[in-house]
Amino acid sequence: ARSRSVLAPLVAAALAFGVICQFPTSFLPAAPMGTRVTNQLVSQEVAGVGAAAVLALAAAPLPAFALASSDDDEGFDFRIVAVLGLPVVAASWALFNVWRVAFRQGVRLNEGLSGS
Repeated sequence: ARSRSVLAPLVAAALAFGVICQFPTSFLPAAPMGTRVTNQLVSQEVAGVGAAAVLALAAAPLPAFALASSDDDEGFDFRIVAVLGLPVVAASWALFNVWRVAFRQGVRLNEGLSGS
């Protein structure tokens, strides 16, 4: 049987740590430059807030089922049947198959236990 060296993973970890320590310590700009950029971004955001508020008010969503007049009422909306019909049929078919097999298995199990 061949044993593994305990020293090899420690040496590999030390080498990886040494390589990582050689990378530059920061990928961010210096503090004064970062401060100037932050001030510019804040001023741009403040200018854009007013325009965003005006656009949000102009594009306020209308009620989804609002009627233009009382003559537009067409009765029952059959789209709900079209959307939910297939999933209901699929779920009922799956439950039918699962419970049918489970019932048969229970009957067979009871036949084996009764000794007949």
